[in-house]
Amino acid sequence: MALRYLTGLIVVALLQSTAAPGYACAPVVEVRFMESGGGDIFIIDNQSRSPLSLVSLSIQLANSRGRLVFDTADGGAGTSMHQPFEPVTDDVGLVGVPIVLDGSQVLRLHFKAFTAGRQFMFVIDLDDQLGHSDFGQADFGQAIVSGAEIEGAEAHAILRSAEGTQAAAKGMFTSDGRALLTGGLCV
Repeated sequence: MALRYLTGLIVVALLQSTAAPGYACAPVVEVRFMESGGGDIFIIDNQSRSPLSLVSLSIQLANSRGRLVFDTADGGAGTSMHQPFEPVTDDVGLVGVPIVLDGSQVLRLHFKAFTAGRQFMFVIDLDDQLGHSDFGQADFGQAIVSGAEIEGAEAHAILRSAEGTQAAAKGMFTSDGRALLTGGLCV
């Protein structure tokens, strides 16, 4: 009986120590990347618990493990198919369609109604610049990007409260294709 009680306490302690950190009022934005045959998918999720609106977000690929680039035009920097930026959902007030040059490593987005609890999804093609990538670019003429190849890419966000106070959040993509952007301002 005592052993089962002690084991239960250890399990509870381990579960609590691995739980996601709580961000009661600071800016929190998650960006997820998923490889897809018809253009790669990004989902931006404003998870801020306080009423912060996402004003701008940039994705910077320069430090990615796969030396990634945006492949937005035929015959350019990428391999195989290309896909320019295309919003899939837009109930967050995307301000204009961003110009993303073929071979660029930076994407900047601006919003006017991206409140907490909302998501925005878009497609764009990413290609790696590795001679021998996870899915064999050199061997098969494809540049399928794995989650691990986006690891190290960065995302930066600016959020604003209803009173006009701004907060910055930043994060880095991990090998599972996710970046959790956090900042330190409570409003």
